[in-house]
Order: sequence, then structure tokens, then C-alpha cells
Amino acid sequence: IHTPCYFNSAMKYAAAFLLLSAHRAHSFSLVPQRTAPHPAHRSPPLASSSPRKTCATQLFSATAISADGAHNGETENLDSLNINYGPAITLGKLKINLLGAIFGVWEVFWGVFYWYPAMTLYGLSRTISSKLPGNLMQKIDPYRRIPICVAYIWALLSYTPFRMWPVLEGRENLEMLREVDENGKKGKLKPAMYVANHCSFMDIPFVAWVFGFLNYKMIAKAELIKVPILGRAIQVGGHVMLNRTNRRSQMVAYKSGVQWLKDGVNLVTFPEGTRSKDSRLGSFKKGAFKMAQAVGVPVVPMSIHYADKVQPLDYAFPAKCSRTRPKAVIKIGKPIMTDGKSDDELLEEVWRAIADELPESQKPAKDTPVWVK
Repeated sequence: IHTPCYFNSAMKYAAAFLLLSAHRAHSFSLVPQRTAPHPAHRSPPLASSSPRKTCATQLFSATAISADGAHNGETENLDSLNINYGPAITLGKLKINLLGAIFGVWEVFWGVFYWYPAMTLYGLSRTISSKLPGNLMQKIDPYRRIPICVAYIWALLSYTPFRMWPVLEGRENLEMLREVDENGKKGKLKPAMYVANHCSFMDIPFVAWVFGFLNYKMIAKAELIKVPILGRAIQVGGHVMLNRTNRRSQMVAYKSGVQWLKDGVNLVTFPEGTRSKDSRLGSFKKGAFKMAQAVGVPVVPMSIHYADKVQPLDYAFPAKCSRTRPKAVIKIGKPIMTDGKSDDELLEEVWRAIADELPESQKPAKDTPVWVK
């Protein structure tokens, strides 16, 4: 039976994706995995904690030992940060527990049979269209919104059954960006630079949940191009790629980001530049803020809670659902205007806005510099 070439390629990518975590594996063990006590445990107790409970998550969720933690202005319960993810397979440097294994198969299935073929078809259609008179695809989708919608549908199919979406708070703050005509009729949201802390791979789909079907572009590190399926989506989606060690790449990324903002497309970035190793907010880099100032668009601070508890750094896939304690939360802050502010002033204001809304275990360590080169 003859199979389409894209199907064979998709299967290869799926296999590569599943084996990515096993690259250069030195061990294969099946042992109970428990997170190490968070550094916050070494500090004096913030408040008396409620009795420990055993919570069973719903559909496809692993059993986790947690306590009633709080995320909405209440004192953080430190017991809820010490989570039992259950037995896990160790492949090289990464782990996969039962929930992660089931989720991984489900996620890759939709990536192979929906996301990858759709992105391949979209990229092919743009290539062909660019060689024909009129360039029809450029007229139909000048700002590459179709790949964003396709990716969001994939995320809905993959994440919703496992309750992986975070709680969103502060969405009403975005109304400050709403266009209003002289008759008081509300229009679309004005473009902005969205900035968030970064401590887990889950930060990326969590931020996508904020936008839904709205168009946006991520400022992403160039290494992500090598990730199966995701790399293709990044390329055809027109996201801004940045090689942090290459000055020319930085200039190209800057110009591309500024152009997207001028075209009315939102930008999203994690200005720490990499995932935090201890979950705490780190120092920011200035590039994204220079882009926002160049175009005069506001910066929207977003504080992401406990994404690292959903998928710790040493796990290949999510290890628990987002809606069990401690719940994953995104707090959307009020847009910060760029007019009349220097780079340093704008960056510090955004940094402090994000830090103020983080739980104690994710707040920046003492003497953390606000920015670095």
C-alpha cells in the first residue's frame, strides 16, 4: 500500500519526538519520584498550613499528595509545593510518569496526524503561491494567523482532556487596550508586548491560552527549530527566532519584532532568556523592551504561577494536571505604557509588576539584579 510522503515524514518526527528524551540514555529505572523540598522550606513558616490531604485528579490524572494551597492573595502553603508525582521512568536526564506517558502519546498523536500535516500543507501552499502571479496566500493571510489558529486547535485537542489549562486572572485589565471609536463602540485589542516569567516548558502553551485565536508571535530561541513538529510550526507561523550568541541574529530578530508590532500583531517574550532553575524570577534582558519603545506599544506583565510544578525541568511531559493544587495560574497585569520612560525605567517597572504577583516561592532571590546584558 502506498502511503503519502508527508505521512512517512510525520511518523519519523513522532518517533524522534518520543525518543528525544532518551537521547544518550544512561539509565532506565522505575522508581517513585518525589520533588526535592523547595528552598522556601528552609525559611521560617509563612503561616500555619491546613491539614494535608490526598487529592486524586480527574480524567487521566496521576494521584498527587497535596494540601490546600492558595494563589489569590493568600499565604502560600509550603506543603503543597512538595508533590508526589508517582513512579516514573528515567530516560537519560528526563523522567516520564504515568500521566506524562499517557499525555505524551495523546499529544504526539494529534501532532502527527493533525498539526504537522496542517503546517506542512500551509507552508507548501505559501511557497507555491509566492511563485505565482498575485501571491494569493499573502493576500489571504498576510500576518500568518492561520498557523496560530491551527496550533490553538491542536492545543485544545491535546490539553483539554487532561485539564492542563491554567486559571486566568486579570483578563479585564486587557480592556485598557480595547479600541473605542467616537461613538463608544468597542473594537479589537491594540497590539502590545506581553512579558512573562519563565520556569517551565508549560509556560509556552499557558501563554497561548491567553490569546486563543488572536494573532501573536513568540520571540523564541533558535534551538526550538530542531524540536520535531514544533519547529515546523514556528517556521511557518512567522515567529521571531533569536540566536542569543549571534549579534546579527539579534538585529534580525529586533527588526522582525518591530515590524510585527507595526503591523498590529502582538509579541510574546520571556525576557529572562531561559527557564529558571529554581523557579524564582531572574534578571531580564532589554531587547523586548526596546522593541516596545520603538513602536510605542504598551507592555503587559504576566505572572505565571506553578508551571514548574505541572512540568518540572527534569520531566519530558507534564507530571500533574494544572488544576490540582498548587494550581497553575496566569495573572495578567495592567498594561504599562512606554511613553516618556527610559529602557531601565520601563524594564524595572515591568519586572517589579511581575514579581509582586508571584507566590513567595517564585519571587526573585535577594539581591537579584533587575537586568543583565
